[in-house]
Amino acid sequence: MLGLYIHIPFCKRKCFYCDFVSIAYIEDLANNYLTALEKEAQKYKNEIIDTVYIGGGTPSTLSIDQQKNLASVITSNFNVSYCKEITVELNPESVTKEKLKLLFDARVSRLSLGLQSIYDQSLTVLGRLHNYEKFKQVYYEARQTGFDNINIDLMYGIPNQTLSSWEKTLKEVVKLESQHISLYPLTVEPNTPFYKKKIEPNGDLQYKMYEFACSFLKENGFEHYEISNWAKEKKYSLHNKLYWKNKEYIGLGTSASSYYKRYRYKNNTNVIKYIENILSNKNIVVEKEYITDDLYNKEKIMLGLRLSEGVDIKYFENSKDVLNKYVANGMLSVENNRVKFTQKALFVSNSILADFI
Repeated sequence: MLGLYIHIPFCKRKCFYCDFVSIAYIEDLANNYLTALEKEAQKYKNEIIDTVYIGGGTPSTLSIDQQKNLASVITSNFNVSYCKEITVELNPESVTKEKLKLLFDARVSRLSLGLQSIYDQSLTVLGRLHNYEKFKQVYYEARQTGFDNINIDLMYGIPNQTLSSWEKTLKEVVKLESQHISLYPLTVEPNTPFYKKKIEPNGDLQYKMYEFACSFLKENGFEHYEISNWAKEKKYSLHNKLYWKNKEYIGLGTSASSYYKRYRYKNNTNVIKYIENILSNKNIVVEKEYITDDLYNKEKIMLGLRLSEGVDIKYFENSKDVLNKYVANGMLSVENNRVKFTQKALFVSNSILADFI
């Protein structure tokens, strides 16, 4: 299994909570970036790819011609004949019917649409450029185009959001009948506008929101297959499952990470420097690490426990004391030689995972 991730760092405007590598869209800069992507992709010529994920930033900010160029970068450098899934992230404000048709004709099989909230006031607080009506318009246009595997992103813990408004959000969103829902708690990262405003999410409220989501989505036919992800009809994110199962993947673009031929490495996070270095044959890798057997086992635990199916107990050979501690306090369970989080551990999973490092 080998995945391909492509980072498109352009947005119409950066959201107030976002700490991903992204900059304002400029047509010439985006053209140069695609030229750099083409050159980076040539290093992996003819690799057989199982899944593709195009994220950002906002990939849908690219023009029709630029999206065609991006498709060419993929098909001219990689073997995607047996590709099981191609996902593209979209934000409603930069989507048109023409772009949707182009993606569908290019064999994109899965869309991930950023909604975050059904309340326009909350969207404004977050710095989003769409409203709920625009989201619904794009969602239904995508369905009409032929897409039958659409993820909807939602955020909880937004300033002034209440448990009641969160419950109404979920009840509204399930009516859209998407195949996948991703839920993320608002986290405030350094160097974001939210951080500068000293916004602090209410952890107790976020916990209650998460607990409601777990029970409500289950009642409505969604399988909770990963800590932050729910799916109907087994339409899991195959690309993301590849990460959680610690399989290899190639990352193209600024800030993209790769796990390839036993090495993990990360590209330069400065968009301009990334382009300049690629085109002048200079190094773009800023971090590189060989994955030893011991490190592989730790990562297998850290990533795999996020999945409801858990992790084979054989990977805990050097972590038995930590495992036994969390089994004893009811945070982990062992069933048929697989270690899994219990329901009460899911919301605090990061603190538990840190103990296995």
